[in-house]
Amino acid sequence: MAEKEVLFTTRVRKATRTIHSVSDALVNAKFAISLSDETVWGGGLFVFYHIFGFLEDAKKRLNMTDYEKLFVTDVLLRKDAFEEDLVHYLGENWQSLPKSLALENYLEHLQNLERENPKLLMAYVYHLYLGLLSGGQILAKKRNVFGDGNSDMNKYIDRVTDFTNVDIAQLKKDFRQAMNEIAEKMTEDEKQAFIEESSQVFLMNNLIVNSVGGQSKVLYNILYKTSAIVLLLAGVMLAYRLNK
Repeated sequence: MAEKEVLFTTRVRKATRTIHSVSDALVNAKFAISLSDETVWGGGLFVFYHIFGFLEDAKKRLNMTDYEKLFVTDVLLRKDAFEEDLVHYLGENWQSLPKSLALENYLEHLQNLERENPKLLMAYVYHLYLGLLSGGQILAKKRNVFGDGNSDMNKYIDRVTDFTNVDIAQLKKDFRQAMNEIAEKMTEDEKQAFIEESSQVFLMNNLIVNSVGGQSKVLYNILYKTSAIVLLLAGVMLAYRLNK
């Protein structure tokens, strides 16, 4: 009885806790270290644009009530915002950039789901948009604090993570409630399939995040600067000792 009273979103969170933590760590390691490198940030936007774009376009193609219900407000729709950001970070010709094998595989998997079991696409909608409203906001704040050093007057506001005048806490609450209401009509087999696909969401996210290039360059620059500071401090200490 108690098990039936547990919210479906709680079941999903518990079932994916481990892989979710791994995914969060990877995203933070990849992007937090690259906050000052606009090319790397743009690369991350590029891979996720194709996933978010697919999911939003599928909303029109499927004409499926529950799928549409999960998009609780048009504020969630981010495809246009992604495109604005990509022009800013990667230039007008960003659409000509090649997709990584990981991204191609991800898109192929989504296409297969749309043909064979479109309900499972809701697992991607649920986790990706919830992630944008959670971790995406944290990364956006880090970029504002530790970004490229531009003055506030000239600082570009990332469109994809900009939810100005939106009560994000309430939006997340509404989003989870919609997911739980949809789950009430699912069979237990359908719920289990959703939970299993949820783990796949994080695995595939990890693969495309790992495919984003440029982090090594940023890491090198950071290590180079750190080493220079250490050498400078060592020189000062040596000079101090010699002149005592």
